[in-house]
Amino acid sequence: MLNQTIVVGRLVSDPAVRELEDGKKVSNITLAVPRSYKNGDGEYETDFIDCELWNAVANNTAEYCKKGDVIGVSGTNKIDGTSTNNSK
Repeated sequence: MLNQTIVVGRLVSDPAVRELEDGKKVSNITLAVPRSYKNGDGEYETDFIDCELWNAVANNTAEYCKKGDVIGVSGTNKIDGTSTNNSK
């Protein structure tokens, strides 16, 4: 099995780093990724992908990147879900 993702898109906002109680640093960013095909109305749609960056990657992204920059992110998928009485 493989859980690997590569996303290339534009930063929706300037990245910001926050430090956690244990000293680790984290940055939550969103990338706008346009689809390579048109929808039924003849328009390109855009997906907005949330990413979580840690420690040195978070620091470097915040220092060198700004809103609108094209960046690539490589990592693993983590699905945060909620459960209800009928399903998980």
